[in-house]
Amino acid sequence: MEMDCIRTQATISALHDKEHVTDENAEAARAHCDECERCRAFEADLGALSGLPMPKAPPELIGRIMVAVAAIASERAQEAEEIVPPASEAAASDLESTAPRFEWFTGNVRWGTFGALGVAAVALVLFLVVGTGRPVTDKATVATSGGSTSLAAPEAVTGAAPAAPAPTPAPARAPDYLAFEARVYTPGSLLSDAVAATQSVGTLSTAFGGNGAPTQIPAYRSPLTDGSIVVKGPDGTRLYEPVTRMFNSAKYQLVAGNAIERFGVWPELPTRFQAPASPDGFPTFTAAGADALGVRTYAAKGVPQAQGFAVAPGTSATDPAASNPNWTWWEPLLMP
Repeated sequence: MEMDCIRTQATISALHDKEHVTDENAEAARAHCDECERCRAFEADLGALSGLPMPKAPPELIGRIMVAVAAIASERAQEAEEIVPPASEAAASDLESTAPRFEWFTGNVRWGTFGALGVAAVALVLFLVVGTGRPVTDKATVATSGGSTSLAAPEAVTGAAPAAPAPTPAPARAPDYLAFEARVYTPGSLLSDAVAATQSVGTLSTAFGGNGAPTQIPAYRSPLTDGSIVVKGPDGTRLYEPVTRMFNSAKYQLVAGNAIERFGVWPELPTRFQAPASPDGFPTFTAAGADALGVRTYAAKGVPQAQGFAVAPGTSATDPAASNPNWTWWEPLLMP
């Protein structure tokens, strides 16, 4: 059979991809290539592509994908928990009251829940396998309403925090915090005393690591533009860096509602917020999206999340909240 260039190149591509091609079509394509310089060049280009290394996905991109998948899974799981009544209620209800649960199981809500998660998971796995050209070995687990789902991921993303981490025991002592205008800072690098000659931005009250009474200490504007301050303490003039976390590509700083007048004191919620009565933040907060680390954030009624959000107690020790046993409040970073 005769072949034109379009059909010949389609047949050559199919052979290159190890798809099924009839012997007659394969023979006709080869015969055409013997006479057509353009199709011979096309076949040579395909052979050259086979020798190229497969592209590798940037680890930071994979990390962002895993965080997004974990956030979707957590949100869908929470929606499912709100729709399905607790087991104790189901046992006490009659046949009529069980109808909504069956309707949920067979309706669009449940399939929408698993559909969204499934699409995200399949997209991630295809990206990792096809985009990197190598099998995935390490695994990250995300929670679903029916249990856990293991998604393959390279070692670069295994450090991503889950969207709703289980509370961990709090350290016996908080980090060496200072509070300036209710915002929380930790010690940074020692600086030359001459830096203290920069503009004063106010005073703060602290005893540093000592047991004596707190005193008023001047705070100076930092030579950096990262929101830090300069404070002269017992060990010299030191840079104090803001305690921050990322949310929606912006930095948010830890804000304390209590006086932090010596090292080792845990920040607490601002006094305008009532301490939540339950682990889900009720009645003060409601669960919202995850931050850049995949940690669940909580919105306060009447406060746009861009202006501040809460984080539940018991994060990991490596989290910016440092496993604080209290709920913490975070507001956009300001330059002192």
